[in-house]
Amino acid sequence: MSNNAEDLDLYTVVDEELYDELAELAGQKVVYVEVWEESLGDLLAAAAEPEAVQDAFDIDLYLEGGIYFELYSVLCYPDLESEPLLGLEPVQERLVTLAKGGLWLEEVAVDEENGLVLVLARQHRVQLYLVIGGWAVAEWDELPSE
Repeated sequence: MSNNAEDLDLYTVVDEELYDELAELAGQKVVYVEVWEESLGDLLAAAAEPEAVQDAFDIDLYLEGGIYFELYSVLCYPDLESEPLLGLEPVQERLVTLAKGGLWLEEVAVDEENGLVLVLARQHRVQLYLVIGGWAVAEWDELPSE
């Protein structure tokens, strides 16, 4: 994982070494979440299908230990049997509300294609599964202004 925001490495798959590093972050509290209005993936999809409702989002996820994730093309699932949440406002509202009420990175997982999945929980009860298309990890010294 990178220590300098200027030389962030963008990842799209998890190998064994990277998984071990990311798994060490499990159990940390999420202290700040930002959902970006425009997702890189959705800008490309909107060109092909202008009427589609946004389902993938770019999200910044800050952990109390001084690490943050820049997450790209994230699908947010409330549980393993549901479809992903749709629309910027519902996703943003859900993540911000969860973070303000106490949210933890419960688990770091990998899907069938070796993609990153972050499991977010409150009191060890899963609240959201974030299925991530690409990500970068860096350290933070100061939270963005809310």
